Amino acid sequence: MAYALFAEPLLKEVSMLIVSLALFTIAALVGIFLAKDVFAGKSPSGLARFTHVGLACVGSVLVIVEVFRGDQRLWINIGLAVVIIALGGLIWYLRSKGEFPRKLVLAHGGLAVVCYLVLAYFAFNPR
Repeated sequence: MAYALFAEPLLKEVSMLIVSLALFTIAALVGIFLAKDVFAGKSPSGLARFTHVGLACVGSVLVIVEVFRGDQRLWINIGLAVVIIALGGLIWYLRSKGEFPRKLVLAHGGLAVVCYLVLAYFAFNPR
């Protein structure tokens, strides 16, 4: 009975955001290993890069779906994600040229942390 009154409406409201948050959590953990390699001057593994990008893309799509379902608060996450993705693309480009763009990696990760925390707030504080 208590589940039906309290937990069920909350789970219906935030389930897609919780899944997105879980995907971003795994992407962040993989991203830490990628950043560690960049700071050590080593090339990260292709599988790690693919996993990081893939999980982040699926998480982003889930956030976009939630915006189209009416959660307008998430536009801030989409705006941050555009910048994060652009930085990630620039990092990829510079890495393909043999550079180790440490400051860009820090900016990418820092903005990703901010975006993650905002998403977590929205996920656990439904409309």
